[in-house]
Amino acid sequence: MYKVNDLIVYGNEGVCRVEGIEVMNVTAVANDRLYYVLKPLYRNGTVFTPVDTKVFMRPVISADDAQEIIEQIPSIGTDVLYSSANLLSEHYDKAMERHDCKYLIQVIKTVYLKNQIAATKNKKVSETDRRYMKKAEEMLYGEFAVVLEMPKNDVKAYVEEKVAAIESSK
Repeated sequence: MYKVNDLIVYGNEGVCRVEGIEVMNVTAVANDRLYYVLKPLYRNGTVFTPVDTKVFMRPVISADDAQEIIEQIPSIGTDVLYSSANLLSEHYDKAMERHDCKYLIQVIKTVYLKNQIAATKNKKVSETDRRYMKKAEEMLYGEFAVVLEMPKNDVKAYVEEKVAAIESSK
């Protein structure tokens, strides 16, 4: 069970702070069930979710883990390039549901590669690709920002700088 002030990744909300753990005083809710009161860090609002929910939750990674993952980015491969929008959405959904930073990076790198290929043909990637890349970036950079103690808007440049330094030292 998480404690008050813990930072967790919760479902598609991304990083949230546990603001409280309490029994809800609502007639439609069982009075003996504990709920987390979660405050998403990158959007307004509050989330109330049962402590025993089936929605994915995990603690944020450590700063050391984030640095290690950043160092591995050059070796994280791209993924299969689907042409069917339905297969593509299904595939990206499975990657996103893992809530694993390496899979988020794989989605980002795959769409980046597709963007480069499309640009050589004066085309653009699909809206599906853009939507999932944005979602993967939001989740990844939000978690990295928290653990690396930097503004979320600075994370992408920081990661790109680190990866460039790694690749130039090879």
